[in-house]
Amino acid sequence: MTKPLAKPKSLKAQITRTSLVLAAAALLRERGPEAVTYRKVAEWAGAASSSVGYYFDSVTDLLYEAGCYNIELWIARAEKVAQTADAMDEAECRERVVSLLMDACLPDDTVTMSAHYAQLIASAEAPAVTEAYRKGREALDAAVDRILVRASVNLTPAVVVALVDGGAVKAISEGYEVRDIVRSLLEAAINR
Repeated sequence: MTKPLAKPKSLKAQITRTSLVLAAAALLRERGPEAVTYRKVAEWAGAASSSVGYYFDSVTDLLYEAGCYNIELWIARAEKVAQTADAMDEAECRERVVSLLMDACLPDDTVTMSAHYAQLIASAEAPAVTEAYRKGREALDAAVDRILVRASVNLTPAVVVALVDGGAVKAISEGYEVRDIVRSLLEAAINR
């Protein structure tokens, strides 16, 4: 199990370390785990290559923290959507549930769908990333479950994620619009 290193003591050191994690997380999201190297992370962070080795014992440690940062972004997005659902009455939530689930589960428009799913699949080659993503899954599923419960939809978060991710891969691989395919799959499952 990978453990994060102790936080640096000075503010400058904390900023440098954080910029390295953010750069690694962006590289991971955009290009997959194989792109996360000391040299590339330092370049993206605008830091010296030696600083990466100073703050992280290995690329594995850096990948783990980058994975934790990414899953926290996804959890925050899903949690924000769950809060929106919580503010609705059951009927309104039920009427908007497909859009809410898509907003909670799919990346926003700042991320290319194919890059997002490519890095998820590539994370299988980086056990530290899969560990971080697996640890965050419970919180992500909890946010999705809140939406489902509020809308009185009898599906589990695992089924929703399978429909969303499966639909996205189908759409990407066959040249369709991801949101159209995912919407049709969710509507079919909810209205069956």
